[in-house]
Amino acid sequence: MATYAVDLKKLMKITGRFLRRNDVPEHFSKTKNELYSLHQMLVLFVLYCLLDIAIDRFGELVKVIDLSCIGLKKAPHYSTMWRAWRRFSPRFLRKLVRLSGKGGRDKCIALDPTHFEITRPSIAYCKRTKRNIMQEPNRKTTIATGTRSLRIIDAFIAKDSHRNGLNDFEKMAGNWIKNKTIVADTEFDAEERFHEIIIVHGGKGVAPLRHKNIPIWRTKGSRRKELRRKWPGRSYHRRPLSETINSMLKRGMSAFLRGRTVWQHARHFYGKCFAHNMVMRCQ
Repeated sequence: MATYAVDLKKLMKITGRFLRRNDVPEHFSKTKNELYSLHQMLVLFVLYCLLDIAIDRFGELVKVIDLSCIGLKKAPHYSTMWRAWRRFSPRFLRKLVRLSGKGGRDKCIALDPTHFEITRPSIAYCKRTKRNIMQEPNRKTTIATGTRSLRIIDAFIAKDSHRNGLNDFEKMAGNWIKNKTIVADTEFDAEERFHEIIIVHGGKGVAPLRHKNIPIWRTKGSRRKELRRKWPGRSYHRRPLSETINSMLKRGMSAFLRGRTVWQHARHFYGKCFAHNMVMRCQ
């Protein structure tokens, strides 16, 4: 069963309309003399992330796709697309993820860190070279998911794969927290670095306490004491939906990030998140 079942023509139309309505620049340069506009290359980049195939194979496949809905009579060469996509910075793509995650009427947002592969050795090769496939290098990411719209509200990726998810949350916190309930796993059980940041932004945090048999008077933090007195189980039961989104990304667009540098891995990761949000807008 396919993870993402979507009409590609509808996906291209909605993506182009989204870019126009959010005032995304249409051209790379001020002279506006490009043969292919920025919007057209972004739509093709969404298709590339969704299909998750090699760039040369994608170049052959896109030749048989009707691109008239984005104003293209003929598909560009795959090398042209690749050079254009290299101009997309991770910061720019992350802004698109944030913009596309808005408007879902989510009252509860779930946080969950997950890992993406940056190497893809075969099982036979690992056995022959006596390498443990579970210890291959990876990139740790943190994804904030709307539990009603199933859109990715925000995401973050960094080089260190052994960092704590709280380090990412401090950089992700923003206006999307206001009037929302933020649910996370035990990794985010911290009064100052999690609950107080959420309260400052006007929300409420829910994370299981690490130690269960500690009395209330020995529990540190007002919000953590409040959670020990009365556990909001109804809100916390929405947290597994973040793992659902992680599974959709990895099954539908693979758990492999293409590229050789952290910058290239981040570009591909944010591209996948943006493609996921566009697919959710097509439902």
